[in-house]
Amino acid sequence: MATIIIKHGNVVTEEGVQNVDVKIVNGVITAIGTDLTSDKGDQVIDASGKFVLPGVIDVHTHYKMGSPNGYTADDFESGSKSAACGGVTTYIDFASPVEGKPLLESLLIRQEEAKAHSYLDYHLHMEVTGWHDFTLEDLKQLARYGISSLKVYTTYSDRLPDDKIRKLLKMAKETDLLVIFHAEDDDLIASFREEFKKQNKTGVEYHAESRPHAAEVKSVQNLLAMAKEIDVPIYIVHVSTGEACELMKKAQQEGQKVYGETCPHYLLLTAECYKKEQGQRYMMTPPLRTEKDQELLWKGLQEGIFQCLTTDHCSYTVQQKLEFNSCFDGLNGIPGSETLLPLTYSEGVANGRITIEQLVAYLATNPAKLFGLYPQKGVISIGSDGDITILDPEKEVVLTGEKLHSAAGYTPFEGIKVKGYPTTTILRGNIIYQDGNFVAQKPEGRFIRARSK
Repeated sequence: MATIIIKHGNVVTEEGVQNVDVKIVNGVITAIGTDLTSDKGDQVIDASGKFVLPGVIDVHTHYKMGSPNGYTADDFESGSKSAACGGVTTYIDFASPVEGKPLLESLLIRQEEAKAHSYLDYHLHMEVTGWHDFTLEDLKQLARYGISSLKVYTTYSDRLPDDKIRKLLKMAKETDLLVIFHAEDDDLIASFREEFKKQNKTGVEYHAESRPHAAEVKSVQNLLAMAKEIDVPIYIVHVSTGEACELMKKAQQEGQKVYGETCPHYLLLTAECYKKEQGQRYMMTPPLRTEKDQELLWKGLQEGIFQCLTTDHCSYTVQQKLEFNSCFDGLNGIPGSETLLPLTYSEGVANGRITIEQLVAYLATNPAKLFGLYPQKGVISIGSDGDITILDPEKEVVLTGEKLHSAAGYTPFEGIKVKGYPTTTILRGNIIYQDGNFVAQKPEGRFIRARSK
């Protein structure tokens, strides 16, 4: 493995932005400083005028996800390749319980699916569903194995009812596992579905109205109350509404440990997309919201209410999406891993909404800290993995599905012009993407175990 020296870049560390060189030997960062010398055979990258960032961590992806309506377009191979082309070096996907198997065994089955198929390093959240029972020993086994988090749905057929959520939160407190929630109130969504069907409002254009703001808000209120009562941290995934963000802020101000994420699609797109031709392309849950929500979500990022920016990458081809014409039985999910960094840099940093240090916190350092991957991942520091993303702040790109690498073949951000784009992605000292070319020879991503927080 060649030694890599990245010279003259604006390196974003936890101390701020410094114009220094970074040296990677045998996959690990060994030196950070000015005028680092290179030996014959070392690979030198000139990063003058560019930002040198810790490799991006997308903590919310769904690669090779099955559903009653078929598999996602992206499997671990195509999904991780697409992500790498956008500056991502590590992702966290999900393991679902397998009937008749303990949780750890279910997780190992999912880990085996990714093994030798991922171009990037990865970790897994373990899902806990209503139909699969769990014990304290189950959770202890997961924690011992190096799992840091449990995923719960408060809606869908595999949702966890409140009594089991309480039980899980108490056990999570004992095992130091972070419970992360898809927060939408199932009863409210069911009542809206029934009412909308009676009125024959089933088209794609009703997707946002049929899963209203109130469903997320009610669920977040309920979860915050339970977590407060048990005195345990929780994390809310893909927050879509300004009201939910405000609830999180209030709880944080009152001393509660509540964490969360939002996604580029909630920051940049609105529910008006569902009225477009082929509105199915934009269907995900929770749905897109309003411009007012966008303002409040950006404010939440500016104020540090959120800790992470993620994608909820769950891709289907347009053909798969268009097989369904109802807002109640469509394939929900969009591609996003590859556009995470360029969109949030362009719309966030370049437009003055957030700083480059905040961007690195949301896309790398906080994710690593929350899910037990720090300091191996998420930071440019001596002893950390040589995971680096080099971003050219002047590079302008018009996003098109044709040029991106997801097997979905399209992007919901079609036609958006971004300023600031990754030029190089390095995983453990190996260049896997450079100057528009994916150069990794084979998938060599590793499963990364969480360290105790």
